[in-house]
Amino acid sequence: MQNAPEKVKFLDRLTPRFLLEVKKVFREGGIKAVIQRFGWKIFAAFFAYYLIRDVTLYILLPWYLANKLV
Repeated sequence: MQNAPEKVKFLDRLTPRFLLEVKKVFREGGIKAVIQRFGWKIFAAFFAYYLIRDVTLYILLPWYLANKLV
């Protein structure tokens, strides 16, 4: 009997391959392995994500709402 192909989870289809690889490395070797494998790239991605998120939530959205209400 043939093995059935592994079922891909819904979130795994939406997640970029880079993050899936980071997740796999983290499960195998922990945070040290992630830092050794990806180095500054993982820090830059983390920093950029939070920078964009915070600017949108705390600066652009209130500014837009304030302009619409006045």
